[in-house]
Amino acid sequence: MRGGAGVGRVIVARRVAYLALLAATVPSVAGAQLPFDVQNPRSRFQDPRRTPQGSQKIDELVRNLKSDDPAKRVEAVRGLAEVNDPQAIEQLVGAVSDPDKRVSIKAIDMLGVARAKDATPFLTQRLFLRDIDLGTKQHILASLGKIGDPRATAPILDFLERDLHPSVRGNAIFALGDIGDRAALKPLEELAETTDDENLRRLANMAIRKIHERPEPEVVVPALAVDRRREAGPPAR
Repeated sequence: MRGGAGVGRVIVARRVAYLALLAATVPSVAGAQLPFDVQNPRSRFQDPRRTPQGSQKIDELVRNLKSDDPAKRVEAVRGLAEVNDPQAIEQLVGAVSDPDKRVSIKAIDMLGVARAKDATPFLTQRLFLRDIDLGTKQHILASLGKIGDPRATAPILDFLERDLHPSVRGNAIFALGDIGDRAALKPLEELAETTDDENLRRLANMAIRKIHERPEPEVVVPALAVDRRREAGPPAR
């Protein structure tokens, strides 16, 4: 019995030594920097824009947007376009009114790059302002085409009816083709038939083809709740 007890003590001692060695080589959970929150494992999949670091980036860009250096403001505008956040879009819209034309034009272009549909009403209104030069309006039309919001179709068609330089009218036609709204088909067809400008006719026909080639919007099947209520009959009283 004594020999068996001695062997048992040796085994226990070895296990204790092994556990001590393991504890010395493996960092504790409390001290280790884990790649994500143990309490919330899904945190590693969270959008970094929602983290404090993402907010700090936007705050830094906004500060640069208020700089006295136009070049720094242009860089801030470019950076805001890369942040998919409503606050960034709001700042870009504000930058359109920057007194430096380089900043203003860059903000207009970046709204198109960001496909900021929330900026559609603001941009379409500026098409009709007299103090906005035609060059800036060409950038606005290009951005509206990239955004692709059908709400811009009617204002662009109204703008197209004005006595404009042919190049600006060409930008408007091109934007309608990019938007792809079928409501623009008839006015474009009439323009292609009546204009004496061969270039505008060509652009109108190109826009018409782009709209026709655009896939039809997906039809959403209405819910069957109404039919089910009818089948179930009037509610019990």
